[in-house]
Amino acid sequence: MNWSDVGGFLSENKTGVAGLVGSLLTGNVVGAVSAGASMVAQATGTTNPDKALATLQNDPEAMVRLEEIAAAREAEVNRHLESTLKIELEHKQVEFEDAQRSHSETQQTIRNGDNAEGAVKYVRPLHATASLIAGIVYVFITESADLTILGAFLTLPTAYAGLREIGKRNLLAFNKKN
Repeated sequence: MNWSDVGGFLSENKTGVAGLVGSLLTGNVVGAVSAGASMVAQATGTTNPDKALATLQNDPEAMVRLEEIAAAREAEVNRHLESTLKIELEHKQVEFEDAQRSHSETQQTIRNGDNAEGAVKYVRPLHATASLIAGIVYVFITESADLTILGAFLTLPTAYAGLREIGKRNLLAFNKKN
């Protein structure tokens, strides 16, 4: 057992400041977990998570002591929670920006292919068309078409047509142009 189990118990069973201490213990910021563990250890008299959880579950006085300690250190609790939320927000923002850059790069690659000179301009559409024709022929010449093989044949034309349309019509997130 570890401190996140103690934090889970506090988060699920207590409201107020003790519930916030539980949020500290279940987070992924070392300073916040350490501060929460320090408060629980001070309230229960042990640094062992197993013993601390047993004490909190069985001794109402320990829970009252934890509430008092956490109330006295509420500013610290709030600061740690704020840093935890800030880190989570930064991670989500980085993931979002990465997805946006990836989509933008894909669109730019397609535009570059569309604007290329000579035979290069026709490579991607010819690949997609050949793959579509192969998929159609496959369906008609086999008695029971395997969906995996058919999917492989139709992936290229579907992706090519779909990405071209998303880029041309700005259909991302179902936004309509007015």
